[in-house]
Amino acid sequence: MKKIILLLFVFTSIHFHAQKRNEEAWNKAKEAIKLMEEGKIDESIDLLKECEKIDSKDYTYPYEKAYAYILKKDYKTAIKILTKTKKYKGITNQVYQLLGNCYSYSGEPEKAIKEYEEGMKKFPNSGNLYLEKGNIYLFQEKYNEAIQCYEDGIKVDPMYPSNYYRLAKLFFASKDKLSGLIYGELFMNIERTTKRTTEMSKLLYDTYTEVIKIDGDNASIHFCELTIDLKDVDNGKIEMPFCGIFGSHFILATITQKEVNLKTLSEMRLFFINSYFKKDYEKHPNLLFEYHNRLLQNDLLEAYNFYLFQVGSSSEFNEWKNNNESTYTKFTEWYVQPENIIEINQKNRFIR
Repeated sequence: MKKIILLLFVFTSIHFHAQKRNEEAWNKAKEAIKLMEEGKIDESIDLLKECEKIDSKDYTYPYEKAYAYILKKDYKTAIKILTKTKKYKGITNQVYQLLGNCYSYSGEPEKAIKEYEEGMKKFPNSGNLYLEKGNIYLFQEKYNEAIQCYEDGIKVDPMYPSNYYRLAKLFFASKDKLSGLIYGELFMNIERTTKRTTEMSKLLYDTYTEVIKIDGDNASIHFCELTIDLKDVDNGKIEMPFCGIFGSHFILATITQKEVNLKTLSEMRLFFINSYFKKDYEKHPNLLFEYHNRLLQNDLLEAYNFYLFQVGSSSEFNEWKNNNESTYTKFTEWYVQPENIIEINQKNRFIR
């Protein structure tokens, strides 16, 4: 996964710095990266050293060289290279990310955290550094600290997907399933068509079918646990938490249903949005449900729901798709347009 991130960084750098880089060095660097991918690490390092001789001011070459040493599990050498690379002009937060990771791989989590935090000071909007710090705590099973890091990452970098991914999986394993469902769905809308997206599709569907129980005329939902203080009841000061608002609408959506499957789950979500926007949206806004309403206004929410949960019930999805080809095509054409991608910013972001 780390190499995918690095390659994305390198190729965006080609586009951004094309006019500033030494062409000879940069062509050798691209060749070095190709060698790295083929497992020819030493040859790659030799080429990157040549790049540094040609252009000693571009931090990309020592950065990629450090990554090559990481592939060799020579973290000590990688740390030396990256520590020097921090002094280069024009570096990005990924230098601190990779350096912190080296300390983490070396079994020195405190030094890793120190590097991530130093990077945060220099690059305050770095969701990736909050992610890495959270991952340290996650590995240490300090779940509250990990959650705080991931949520802080969303605060500073709302469109960075990995913090949503980690939060979703943590909350799926907790009693607060609703937070997991929201974080997971936001993740799927930011990061599309990846292995993690496929994984999340199934997790979302499985979690919904876990928390919604329908037995004949009886239905129950368990999206979270609510605690109400008796003093607030006596004083008439009850402020229903968001999960309670959500549940009050969603339980009504189960009344006409006899089971939970992809079709009925979609119908329940359509009912919820209609009910929620009639009563509680203005007081309890939520960017994900606002996006659902936008889909509903375009008559695309059902298709979106089938798309979203397709891995959880693939046979049902395929049957629906075969019977609704034009509807699904309309949805996919709408969904891939840049103006229809969910927009998360500092003002509308979701934090549990």
